[in-house]
Amino acid sequence: MSQKVIILNVTKPDFREIKSYVKQFFGDNVLNEVNQEFKGTVSNIGINSEAGKEIEELKEIGLNNFRTRLVRQTRIVYEFNDKEVLVHMFIYTKRDFRTQLMKRILSM
Repeated sequence: MSQKVIILNVTKPDFREIKSYVKQFFGDNVLNEVNQEFKGTVSNIGINSEAGKEIEELKEIGLNNFRTRLVRQTRIVYEFNDKEVLVHMFIYTKRDFRTQLMKRILSM
C-alpha cells in the first residue's frame, strides 16, 4: 500500500535552491534529469518508506521513524507513519548535516 507523500512548506525553499544551483551550473537538460530523479525517489519513498537509511543522530534521541535517501548530492530527510510520509528537508551532502538536521527537526 502506498503512503501519501507530503513535502512540507519549510522544505520547498531547499528544493528551489537546489534547482537554481543545478540550472545555473549545469543547464536545463541536467535540471530536467535531476527533477525526474527526485520525482522517482519521492514516489518510491511513498511505496517503501522504511527502505531509507536510518538517521543515527535522530535515532539516538528516540526518533526512529525518520529516514534519508540520496539523490545525487542531496539527502532527502523524511518521517513516516502508517498513512503518510512527511519530507522535512533536502540538504546538499557537503553541508553540515548534523547541525542542519537538528536545527530543522528539533524546531518542529
